[in-house]
Amino acid sequence: MRILEDRYEGELQNFQLALRLVRYEARTRTIRLYTGLTDHRIRKLWQRYCGGASTLPRHRGKSPQQAGYFTRSARVRTEASLLAAAFCACGLVGEETSACQPAVPPRRHVGALLCDVYEYYTKLVPQPAISFEHAQFLAQCLRSGEQLAVRHCSQCRGHMVVERFPLRPRWCDHCAPPKGRRGGARRTRATHTTRRP
Repeated sequence: MRILEDRYEGELQNFQLALRLVRYEARTRTIRLYTGLTDHRIRKLWQRYCGGASTLPRHRGKSPQQAGYFTRSARVRTEASLLAAAFCACGLVGEETSACQPAVPPRRHVGALLCDVYEYYTKLVPQPAISFEHAQFLAQCLRSGEQLAVRHCSQCRGHMVVERFPLRPRWCDHCAPPKGRRGGARRTRATHTTRRP
């Protein structure tokens, strides 16, 4: 009897997690990854409990795959850094000083943590620039460390998401010196030299 209870409890947790993921507009493949539910059961959940296409859109196609998305603008870099700090706090991603990444928890637990982090993020950022799909892709990128990494700003020590081998100084967007000041000095010198006879 205990075996049956554990099985049904696990099924219930999968359904509850699937509903959370559907409400965050996760793709079917992502929901399947974290819950193990079939595509048919996921569609039924979406139609029965979330109102179907009339109230909640379903995204088709591949999940995000471009790591450059997270470094393309100051706003996205700041929001990605906020997510990275939350990932580090709950153990999904290791800090920059860690010798290795933390062990991967069971997939249902990872899915639940991702939902918790994204819920926290959307409370802090009412109009987020990063979707849930992008957030879970960011966690994957930071864990693999192949394209992106978590670093600490050398000025404020805050978390920031950077390219694996950045060419820029290790400052966050809030602490970085104004670009116009340095660029203006270079332009002035260049103009001055061109006016010499």
